[in-house]
Amino acid sequence: MRVRPPARAASTPRTRPHRPFTLLLGGGGARGFAHVGVIRALEADGLWPSALVGVSMGAAVTAAYALRDDWYDAVLALDTRAFPPPLPPGDELERSLFARLRARRLGAEFAVRLVTGWGVGVPAYDAGRRALDVLTEGRDLAEARLPVAITATDLVGGRRHVIREGNAADAVYASSALAGVLPPLDRDGLLLADGAYADPAPVDLARDLGPPRVVAVDVGQSAAAPSIDNGYTALQRAAVITSRAHAEARFAQADVVLRPRFSRAIHTLDFEARRECAAAGAWAARAARTRLDGLLREGGRPAA
Repeated sequence: MRVRPPARAASTPRTRPHRPFTLLLGGGGARGFAHVGVIRALEADGLWPSALVGVSMGAAVTAAYALRDDWYDAVLALDTRAFPPPLPPGDELERSLFARLRARRLGAEFAVRLVTGWGVGVPAYDAGRRALDVLTEGRDLAEARLPVAITATDLVGGRRHVIREGNAADAVYASSALAGVLPPLDRDGLLLADGAYADPAPVDLARDLGPPRVVAVDVGQSAAAPSIDNGYTALQRAAVITSRAHAEARFAQADVVLRPRFSRAIHTLDFEARRECAAAGAWAARAARTRLDGLLREGGRPAA
């Protein structure tokens, strides 16, 4: 399949040829807005992916990039108002009685919704689905201008599920449906949820889908260890360690991994930080120019 660059390609300042590569965009909630900054910076350097693999928030960017010429603006305009705002950080909870009371109220409401439903509730779910329909313009993944794959997790079978065709909004929803927040997508007898549960960085899929050179973007963030003073906090911390170790092991299989650095801890649902995240992504791509040239350009020196 011939890759058709977006309309912006004509303004790209660097036009040196490069080896084809597959771009893998990982999950991370709001931090996934860093992906748009990464891609924009790669394009500015004349580097165009030949195939895309998306997981969770990375799936939203993958679908938009593959289906729309105005993908950058469309992603940054994604309507996320239906999602609950993140709770204040721990230090603010300690200082503010109001913040503690609000956190308790939201926690109680969430617990009820979690037991009686799937998490955010029907109105929020409907609004979220409409936002994805707008983002993908109701199109099919088969219409993509380059090979794309989106992954989800089959909660019943406990394994990775790959989506390459069908309604793009459904695919993005399945890949980003956080358990406990959004209901899984019921598709062909499968219950599909966030793709990062089964595989946060499907590098093997990226190599099979397109060019074997894989550039991956990891927007994970290692939060400082909280005060661990009871069984619940110990369990929480153990889950975070397990998840991060799994992700690092999978990302290590890519040829180049870009890891945006954020100036502060950014919560999964902190969608107000989208432009801050996009800027961090652009910085990460520019900082990796030497490594990228070594992998993708003739005469480039491979990174040590």
